[in-house]
Amino acid sequence: MQLTCDLSIAETYISAPQRARVISEHWFSENCYCLACPSNRLIRTAPNTQAMDFGCDACGHRYELKTFRRRPTRSLVDGAYSALLARINLGSAPTLCLLERNETWQIESLTAIHSSFLTPVVIEQRPALGPHARRAGWIGCNIRLDRIPIDGEIAVIQKGICVPKAEVRDRFRRFLPLANIPANQRGWTTLTLSIIRDLAKRDFRLSELYEREQSFSQIYLGNRHIRAKIRQQLQVLRDLGVLSFEGPGRYRLLN
Repeated sequence: MQLTCDLSIAETYISAPQRARVISEHWFSENCYCLACPSNRLIRTAPNTQAMDFGCDACGHRYELKTFRRRPTRSLVDGAYSALLARINLGSAPTLCLLERNETWQIESLTAIHSSFLTPVVIEQRPALGPHARRAGWIGCNIRLDRIPIDGEIAVIQKGICVPKAEVRDRFRRFLPLANIPANQRGWTTLTLSIIRDLAKRDFRLSELYEREQSFSQIYLGNRHIRAKIRQQLQVLRDLGVLSFEGPGRYRLLN
């Protein structure tokens, strides 16, 4: 994988944002591969295709590229709230590819935010644009990266070094079965996993998750069955091979 971008591809462009888009998309199309299947080719979509910049013609997986000098850690500004939420609920949200480069366009990192981890839980509605704005009333959104467990972030390039392709694909494919779960239910699964990861221990008890009940309640306001949902999601994570049941009220993360 070539980690230096070809700047000549954007020589005819004056606008800095346009140059950045052309350079990064050209690099991505020349160097990146599908994470969901063995295909080593991604096809660029037609201009202005909503929430999708590239697609795999072998398996149909979608990708959206975002380029930064320094990638955000807490939240990522995205497009229309209703459009992204509809895609998530329909199961057609793309995997987000966060590309980080330096001032000379050397690629420093590429992180894939797994599409299965994009749920209503992580989509934050922004205030509508005011009456004097060009798009008055338009409502955008933020993607709350801090609500996505580390499992949903797949490093493709890390600190200027390419992660082995087989390792990347193994990590990515592990959570593809999540896509078979409806978006709202999947939100419970990923939130539960995020809170388990926050415990920062391999072995944990159900009672420790009950102690974090408030964290669930802040997201799912008004839900009176938090503990039952926690137990349900532990079964889902066990079936995914993320954790094992070690005895009454005891669990172990498998990696």
